[in-house]
Amino acid sequence: MSPSNRSLRSIRVAVAALAASLALTACSGDDGGDSSDQEKDNLKGVTGTPERGKRLTFAMETEATSVNPATVNIAFVNYTLLAYEPLIYRSSDGTLKPALAQEWEMSDGNTSMELELRDGVTFTDGSPVNAAAVKASLEYVRDGQGPNAHLLANVKSIEAEGDDSLTLRLSSPNPMLPEFLTQSYGVGQIISPAGVKAPGRLTADNPSQGAGAYVFDPKQSVPGDHYTYTANPDYYAKDERQHYDEVVIRVIGDQQARVNALATGQIDLATASPDTVDQATSAGAQIVWIPFVWQGLSLIDRDGEVSEPLGDVRVRQAINYAIDRKKITEALLGKYGVPTDTVVMEGGEGWSEEAADRYPYDVDKAKSLMKEAGYEKGFPLKVLSIRFAEIDTMAEAVAPYLAEIGIKAELDHLTDEQSYVQGATDKSYPAMSVGYGAQPMYLLGQGLFLPNAGIFNGFATERKELTDLYDKAAAASGDERDKLNQDMITYLTDEAWFAPVSFGPVLYASRDDLGGVAVSPKAPVATPLDWYNVAK
Repeated sequence: MSPSNRSLRSIRVAVAALAASLALTACSGDDGGDSSDQEKDNLKGVTGTPERGKRLTFAMETEATSVNPATVNIAFVNYTLLAYEPLIYRSSDGTLKPALAQEWEMSDGNTSMELELRDGVTFTDGSPVNAAAVKASLEYVRDGQGPNAHLLANVKSIEAEGDDSLTLRLSSPNPMLPEFLTQSYGVGQIISPAGVKAPGRLTADNPSQGAGAYVFDPKQSVPGDHYTYTANPDYYAKDERQHYDEVVIRVIGDQQARVNALATGQIDLATASPDTVDQATSAGAQIVWIPFVWQGLSLIDRDGEVSEPLGDVRVRQAINYAIDRKKITEALLGKYGVPTDTVVMEGGEGWSEEAADRYPYDVDKAKSLMKEAGYEKGFPLKVLSIRFAEIDTMAEAVAPYLAEIGIKAELDHLTDEQSYVQGATDKSYPAMSVGYGAQPMYLLGQGLFLPNAGIFNGFATERKELTDLYDKAAAASGDERDKLNQDMITYLTDEAWFAPVSFGPVLYASRDDLGGVAVSPKAPVATPLDWYNVAK
């Protein structure tokens, strides 16, 4: 008998899944997204002919960690991408388009990248955006102590050739480098030579030092409350990405306050959550959303060091068969969640139908595997959790299903991130409840399943077959890389390294005539440079 509907309904609705991703995994998008007709309808808001507006105001939950692209956390790149133009622009459908770089090409097994810069672009101080300036900016970011410097760590040299050409040479294959140089990661947002020479001035006390669509205006800003950006009169792509005279980011931490501000016209857009989205809709807002953060269990003791049963793949598979993903997802996320057997969503890298249908809810199958493995009577399982972003809620939802096959989940809900990280890496817990944002495979390996993945592979589990697939995919391209990515996900799913349950949403609520608000499996985070007033 499965857990009752009443017990599931008693679980609080899961909210803030994106926050879990941002705070605990520092992830970014290029994966995820369901392909059903319902989800496709929710990927895009209104469209129409852009009409220049006076002001765009949108809300962020947290104040800027930095307004310097070299030190900004990925979760807060909206504070820098308005003022610092990237080399490459990622559109809302995930395609990469020219920005400061007109052309680029990866070669030599993804160990070399050539770029050709756009002519005639200047920084806001009037200095030219040339190869020397771009080289200096990239080296400053790479060699710094910023949270994203590691994204350029394998760039061993940068050669400036004349005013407009650069070659980046890598110490190891990196198929993601063009993606890293978009607006989404900070490291590809180019800083002027003056800013590189005086990084102490790249703060909220001074104007920005970029070549972006807007210029940060400290005189009209109050850090921690609101940040104002005025249109750059010399911006080269006004029709494409400069739709307002001014953009204001307001910091509104409370979910209800954001919805109220949207309903009263104080802001034009804000992130929402499953428990506030209906109120936003009732106030006339349009909703754009996409599944983005998977939640479930990471079965980290895959060699049975602390919990001997988890060292048996049949036990890990039994756990996956025992979970009714559809029922849990409906109870926690309603129509805004997507049940999942894998750590990638349909439409993302590595997804395959075979892996997606690997673990239908089948208690009898789960019990049979437990018996076959010699654990018919079950066993206790310590599970690390944290009272943050409903990670604890998911653990509570899964526990009754594990009990049905004799596994007594001993949930330890911690209250601070530092203790959670310690528990994930000191081998005191064989399993953990997690929230992890959708990512492309190259990043997913580094953050989730390679031996050096840190908190999400706290036992440093290593399998040569998996590492070989990863290394081959990093050097490959096209169909070959797609197949290798699928092979990796098939391996992880068959070996049951994880027991994912649901993908939770990124939700955007905006006024109903705000155009350009769109997301996709390869660009699940909306970009304010795409938004515009629709001409009436």
